[in-house]
Amino acid sequence: MYMFLPFLLALAGCASVWRSRAGLSYALWSATIAVTIAWFFHHATDPLRFSF
Repeated sequence: MYMFLPFLLALAGCASVWRSRAGLSYALWSATIAVTIAWFFHHATDPLRFSF
């Protein structure tokens, strides 16, 4: 997966807010949150083993 995707979706969401496109803004915001959560679950599957 590409790391720039959440930032690109957020930028597109901000641009749609600026152009007063409410439906598209909500869809892009939801897609941004979904991608971020999906990447969190993809990368946070193993416990961290710290030894101090």
